[in-house]
Amino acid sequence: MAVGVLRTVPLDGELTSSLINRVAARYRLPASSVLRLWTCRNSVARHDGGGIRADAEIILNEAGRESLAELCGVKREVLTHALPAFAVDDPKISTGREAGVVQARWRVASTAAGVAAYGCQLCTARRTGQALRAVRYVPRWQRVCLRHGRWLLDADADHPLEHLELRRLPEVVGAQRRWPGVARRAVRAGVEPEQAFTLAHAVVARWWEQALSWEQEEIWPDRLHHLAGGNAGSRLAWWRIVGRDAAIFPEVVAVAQALLEPAMAEVAWQASGGMQPRARSADDPFCHRLGERVGRTWLGPELAADHGSPLNDWKGAIVRARRHETGPSD
Repeated sequence: MAVGVLRTVPLDGELTSSLINRVAARYRLPASSVLRLWTCRNSVARHDGGGIRADAEIILNEAGRESLAELCGVKREVLTHALPAFAVDDPKISTGREAGVVQARWRVASTAAGVAAYGCQLCTARRTGQALRAVRYVPRWQRVCLRHGRWLLDADADHPLEHLELRRLPEVVGAQRRWPGVARRAVRAGVEPEQAFTLAHAVVARWWEQALSWEQEEIWPDRLHHLAGGNAGSRLAWWRIVGRDAAIFPEVVAVAQALLEPAMAEVAWQASGGMQPRARSADDPFCHRLGERVGRTWLGPELAADHGSPLNDWKGAIVRARRHETGPSD
């Protein structure tokens, strides 16, 4: 194989291992043949069943990075910019007597540069000319391919699905379009967008588990059946795991926006009794207002009855901060 004869351009955010797999396909070689270019003394990450994890990432030393740049036929700066793990160092291969040897070490992507998801194969084919699987570092708030209406799944799971179709779920696509505005609101409020999303996701994921006992809940079951291709059928429990993040995404974005609004914090403060604390009632105005924000006017009493939730922790933090600010000074 003549190095660099066929140019392979990286995708933005791609795993280094994913790029190497595409390089191998470009040369019509098995990935294992190309990987032999690097000396690797540990094993690739595998699932319990023995299959190689799609989010298995490879870390290269200095000599190894130069080798990959030559193999791809692109400048090293291009790889540094595109591949989040390309510049990650591992002392076991970057120092010592053999540091000059072309070396690599396997890791799981989450321990290298973040959470990994499958790339949209249609986008990959459009950008690279290769109709192949690609794996990219993609945060959980950017999982919708707006061009093709697909939800991109985590690459750490041991199942064959890479995406879920959203053609009949425009509200999920719409939530993705709204997220950048929520992220900007978070920044203006002095909150990291990741923090805002993580809190909202924890709140709504708890609702998702409780929703099995909510007789009036109709939105999520319908959405989940669409994600399953029309009917989850006997695999409902499996689809509840695989499809959860896509199914709850509109509510996560709505909750994230609501919890960033000063008006909602004020409602929480007033509902708590302010400087004269009172017990929460079933008609708690904050819970009622939040239920309305997610299209469920009946949800307020359910939220009010849940005292151990992430939402309750958020409300408690708001109330304690207000009481500290307005209370008598020492």
